[in-house]
Amino acid sequence: MKLLLATLLFCFSALTQAAETRFDSIYFFQSQKQLEQKGINVDSFGRYTRALQTQIYKALKKVKMPESAGYLVVAIRSDGAVTSWLDMTPAVHEYYDNQIYELVQKLPPVEVSSGILVFGIKMAIDTTVHTKKTVPSPPSWADAKKKIGDPDNIEELVLSIWPE
Repeated sequence: MKLLLATLLFCFSALTQAAETRFDSIYFFQSQKQLEQKGINVDSFGRYTRALQTQIYKALKKVKMPESAGYLVVAIRSDGAVTSWLDMTPAVHEYYDNQIYELVQKLPPVEVSSGILVFGIKMAIDTTVHTKKTVPSPPSWADAKKKIGDPDNIEELVLSIWPE
């Protein structure tokens, strides 16, 4: 009887798989010329984004989550401050959204010599299908775009919702 119970528990635990997080392309909100003016080093940026993806993958691999696809958007100021937003459909539960936010906060950022670097990484949770959206637009950005002078100025937009 104990063997049967142990076998059943093992089978059920095997059926509840952990979240599989996949990443795809990176979207830059600024042009290559602007990135060069900000002093973004391609190699450092690549190491940073790989470390970011690894940390998020490790954090989510132990949990079961519904399918979701979209973007992780990250902003890094020249003073080293970092923030992030999720633009996922359906929205990720607030607990995991906060967990991802905390991971982004703890990871040493890439160096930005002036202004703010803003980029998005396509992210899919428990699905192989990435979002078809070409431009990330986190929900909290919609109201902010209405309140600023130039809604296409990404630095002004980010600063309006990310006070110092």
